[in-house]
Amino acid sequence: MSIDGVLHSSVLFGFFGALAAQLLNLMEIRNVPKTQRPDFVDPFYWLPFIVAPLVGGGLVFAYVSSGDVLKPLVAINVGVSAPLILRAMANINPLDRGGIAVEPGA
Repeated sequence: MSIDGVLHSSVLFGFFGALAAQLLNLMEIRNVPKTQRPDFVDPFYWLPFIVAPLVGGGLVFAYVSSGDVLKPLVAINVGVSAPLILRAMANINPLDRGGIAVEPGA
């Protein structure tokens, strides 16, 4: 299989992994009382079903483009956890060179 085939399939696995996570969230709505269910007509409700798969596939694309080889299960896992990975990366301050702050006398 060529590198393009691996890249293509890995990105698809990441895309569908992120989509599967959103579908699992949708399935949980059956446990919510009808009066507390979200408004399914609101486009903002459906936005994660578009954004999460794009982010998941995009993150897998970044991994594979940088030379990493992701097996299908790992690509799915990266797609599912893409929002958490990006949130953690966004919270890192590269200018903070300090370690863990410890109170004096602790």
